[in-house]
Amino acid sequence: MLVFRTVNQDLKRPNANEDVIARCFRDKLMPIRAVTTKVLPKSVQRFQKFVEHPTRGTPGVCNFVDARTTWFDKGVKQAIADGIKQVVIIAAGYDTRSYRKDLHPPGVKYFEIDLPEASLRKQKLVRQVLHDYKEYPRPEYLAADLSKTALEDVLVKSSFDTAQPAILLCEGLLYYLDTASSSNLLKDASSMAALGSHIMFDFLHQNAWDGSEKLPGYAQTAKAVANKGEPFRSAMKQSLDCMRESLSIAGWELSILLTPRYAFGETPSW
Repeated sequence: MLVFRTVNQDLKRPNANEDVIARCFRDKLMPIRAVTTKVLPKSVQRFQKFVEHPTRGTPGVCNFVDARTTWFDKGVKQAIADGIKQVVIIAAGYDTRSYRKDLHPPGVKYFEIDLPEASLRKQKLVRQVLHDYKEYPRPEYLAADLSKTALEDVLVKSSFDTAQPAILLCEGLLYYLDTASSSNLLKDASSMAALGSHIMFDFLHQNAWDGSEKLPGYAQTAKAVANKGEPFRSAMKQSLDCMRESLSIAGWELSILLTPRYAFGETPSW
C-alpha cells in the first residue's frame, strides 16, 4: 500500500495525499524501487498503467488510495479540532499518522494496535527512518491479536483513558475480517468508547462481493489479495438506510457516508 500511496506524489499530481512519511518508509523497505524512481522517473507512470490496466488491473486504484488517505486525514484533523485528544489506529500496519506533526500536535496521544510481530517490525522501521523524536512524534504501541483479544482488554492495559472521547481508525481492515469479526469489532469499539467518540472505516460494497454487480477491477483485486493469503471475507450494504441500521446495531450513529470520488473534495462537517 505504501507504493500506491506515493504514486501521485511521485508524479506531482494535485490530488496527491499529504503523507510525506510514506515515501520514507517505502524507500527503506524497497530500496531498489527508490533508486528506480529517481533514475527512471517514467517508471512510475509505467507502474500506474500496469496496476490500473482496464482489463488486467484495477482502474483508479491509485486515486482511490489518495482519496481514502485524504479522507482519514481530514477526519483526524477535524476530531482534534473538536477537542479529541486520543487517536486509536487499529491494525496500524505502515500507517504514518502517528508520526506526522500536522496530525499529532502536542497534547494528543496516539495508540497503534497491531499483531505482535507486525508491531515489532514497525517499531524497528521507525527507529531506522525517523530518528528525531521532536520532529516525528511517537505513538504508544499495543501488540495484540484482536481475533483473540477484545479491543477493550487491549486498551485498558495501556494509558488510554476510557473516560475521554477518542477517534478510532480502521483503514483497509474490515473487509479482511469475516462478517462476525467485523461486526464484533465495531461493537467492541462502541462499548469502550466514551461519549463523543468517532470511528472511521472503509468497507467493501456487498454488491461487488456477492457478484450482483460487476465493478471494474474488482475481480482482479479480489484475486490479487487472495493470492497473497488475505482474501476479502466480508462486505456491507452501502445504502444509507442499511448502513445506519448496521451501525445502530453496533452502537454507533452514522455521520458521513462518502464515495471515494466525493472524498477528494470538501467533505461535510461532522
